[in-house]
Amino acid sequence: MKKDIFLNFLKGLIPFWNIIIFCYVWVLYYNEQTFFIFWFRGLIISIVLYMLIYYAFGRLYHAFKIQSSRISELMLSQFFAIGISDFILYLMCYMIHMRFARLIPGLFAAVVQLTGTFVLLKINKSYYAKYIPAQSTIVIYGAKKERQRESHIETSVEEFIDKLNAKHANLFDIQEIYPDTYEYSELMKRIALFDTVILCHVSQKLKSKILAVCAGNGKHVYVTPRIEDIMLMNYEYRYMIDTPLLESAAGSSAYKLKRFFDIGISLLMLFIFFPFMLIIAVCIKLEDGGPVFYRQKRVTINGREFDILKFRSMVTDAEKRGCKPAAVKDRRITRTGRVIRAVRLDEIPQLLNILMGDMSIVGPRPERVEHVQKYTEKLPEFAYRLRVRGGLTGYAQVYGKYNTSAEDKLKLDLMYIEKQSLLLDLQLILLTVKVMFLAESAEGF
Repeated sequence: MKKDIFLNFLKGLIPFWNIIIFCYVWVLYYNEQTFFIFWFRGLIISIVLYMLIYYAFGRLYHAFKIQSSRISELMLSQFFAIGISDFILYLMCYMIHMRFARLIPGLFAAVVQLTGTFVLLKINKSYYAKYIPAQSTIVIYGAKKERQRESHIETSVEEFIDKLNAKHANLFDIQEIYPDTYEYSELMKRIALFDTVILCHVSQKLKSKILAVCAGNGKHVYVTPRIEDIMLMNYEYRYMIDTPLLESAAGSSAYKLKRFFDIGISLLMLFIFFPFMLIIAVCIKLEDGGPVFYRQKRVTINGREFDILKFRSMVTDAEKRGCKPAAVKDRRITRTGRVIRAVRLDEIPQLLNILMGDMSIVGPRPERVEHVQKYTEKLPEFAYRLRVRGGLTGYAQVYGKYNTSAEDKLKLDLMYIEKQSLLLDLQLILLTVKVMFLAESAEGF
């Protein structure tokens, strides 16, 4: 109990520190010239507004998930949350006063905020490592070959556990791994010994039984969802008779303003990135004299093929021996290409694809023609991705990696398709900015 109280106190110090530093600098340098008549009321409004903005963007970028994230990722999240909050308040100061205020105090405040945040994160992480042990965990996985063939499982239990251990060894102490072929009574005995249960591709019948037992005994449970589980996310409850019903809306679930949103955002981004596009085009041309753009056949809504545009990041004859995905240290990648691929700037020309109606800002990544054919043969549900336009960014691009399996990418894409909305699109765009700076999301094949 005391540990939990102290832990919450340590976590609360991070937003407290950032808000206090903002308040100090705001009072000292900005508040009086912004609200010279209503000084006190202006101060209260500014503090409340800053707290709301900082909390909202902190939640969006997972800046407060201390136990489950690395310090580098947390600092990047805090950088965006603090930077956006400070900038919005500085912009408010300018709009009210109609002239630029001093920038140096604001920059100094941001540096102090981030420095203090780093120190507090180190303290938090040290406390977690010393006093909050990883939960004892049992993994139960589907081992029946007939069921695996039916569900087209690509990610093995070994890969799944390796991923968990690589990133979240501080959360899960995986002590036992059992196949679902064990006797039910034996599985129940083993489950009783652990704090956390992870069900990986377990049959529906056994999953229901285990979930009921775990709920009754207060166990923490994680489940890898089946594709049909995700497709039910957008169904609505209907009370027509005394038997509960779920109803799905026919056709695409895209919201009505999506096309207008795509056009507006793509035009804005083209305006912002135009100088960078010129610089990149010149660098590509000067390096080897080859074409600036690279075209490739991709598949979008209703299976329609189109030419996707990218800045060329490989040598001109990169695919003379056939299609081969880029590796981590691929010799075919040019010097300019290595830079623009690292921060995804090679994707900018796809804004033109969006204007032409081939793509959306947010949606499933449009796949190559041969990949669609291959994946659809193995995963018939893959065709569901073609209900919407392919996207420049999306769930799979934000939460997955380049080498995420086709099945897991499909699940992420379906999660977006079933829940898509204007607010979700805005959230994914903001999260994409962060992902561009995370090296792990660009892991090669």
